[in-house]
Formats: sequence, structure tokens, C-alpha cells
Amino acid sequence: MRQIFLSALLVVLVGAVPCFAQDPPVVGPMPVVGPMPDVGPMLIVGPTPVASDHDLLRKYVWSTIGLDGAIHATWASGLDQWRESPPEWGAGGTGYARRWASKYAESAIGDAAKYAVARAFEHDPSFKRCECSGFARRLRHALDSPFMARRRDGTRVLSAASLAGFLVGHVVSASTWYPAPHGARDGLKHAATSLVKTIGVDVFKEFWPRRSR
Repeated sequence: MRQIFLSALLVVLVGAVPCFAQDPPVVGPMPVVGPMPDVGPMLIVGPTPVASDHDLLRKYVWSTIGLDGAIHATWASGLDQWRESPPEWGAGGTGYARRWASKYAESAIGDAAKYAVARAFEHDPSFKRCECSGFARRLRHALDSPFMARRRDGTRVLSAASLAGFLVGHVVSASTWYPAPHGARDGLKHAATSLVKTIGVDVFKEFWPRRSR
């Protein structure tokens, strides 16, 4: 169990160092070429801004080693405890502790892979509600959101980061600290189950009533 926690902590630190090493860009004053014509007030509407590197880092750290990560590990390990999965870990307190540590480390490794790839491609894999109307269009947006990310200009593209997040955490856990009969194949099954859960959560987020301001 100690090796699991140390592995998760190492992954967190490695993923966080590049973000802290970068300085924010310095923007100087814009040169004035000549008098600007008075064209009246203008309203410029652009795409929804994507998360910055520091925003992704903050979300990653909070979701991995913060309260969100602990809550996720608690309910996920509780479900596995009820199912006695894997059965080799038993049903007592020791079995639950091993399942909790496994889920916590699994989440840390998966999130580290997801956000490392997101930084490399300069993508934002976070879920955003559809800027559209109509049930069918919003449902389609929610269903494909786990497979999509946004570039700096706001355009949506296929997300290699999300794929890495789904696969790496589950395959690593199933191939290393899970009992011997379980391997990469079980990791792929767990990744598929996690994908289905994520789709369900995104659909819920899309249609949950917006807060009035």
C-alpha cells in the first residue's frame, strides 16, 4: 500500500513541476499607429475561453490529492468492496483499505497522464456545456465530450489527453499491484466502465439547470 501512495505522489510531483516552472507571458503596451476612427461601441463575441496551464494544474491537483480525489476513492472503493472486487483482497477492513489506496493511486496516475498530454498538445479536455439549443444537439455534445478537447482558439478536436487518462490509470493498476490473475485486459474493461460513467456524468452536467445570476 505504501508503494501505491509513493507512486501516486511521484506522478503528481512530476506532472506539476513543468507548470510551476513557466512564467506568465509579459504583455507590453500596444503601439499607437494613428488616430482611430470613431465607429461607435463594438461587441466582439468569441469562443468560450479555454483553461490556462495553471488552471489545468490547479484542477488536476485538487481532483487528485484534494477532497475530490478522496471522495472519488471512497465511493469507488466502497462499490468494489460491496462487489468484493478483486476477491483476493477479502471483505474486511484491510481489503477496503487496499481498495481505497488502489482507487486513489489509479485516479492520480490517470489524471497525471491526462493533463500531461493536454499540456503537450495545448488542449483543454475539461467539460463545457454546449453553446447551442435543442435537446438533440445538447445530448450529442454531452455524449461526445469525453472524446473531445478544445484548442486555444476554442475549436473542438479529438482528445488524446482523455484517451490517455482513461487507459493509463486503469491499465497500470491492473498490471502492477492488482492480484496476479488480473492484468491489462481487466484494465481495459475498467477503462471502458469508467468511460461509460463519465458519459453519464457529462449528460447530467449538460442538462442540470443553470444557476441564475
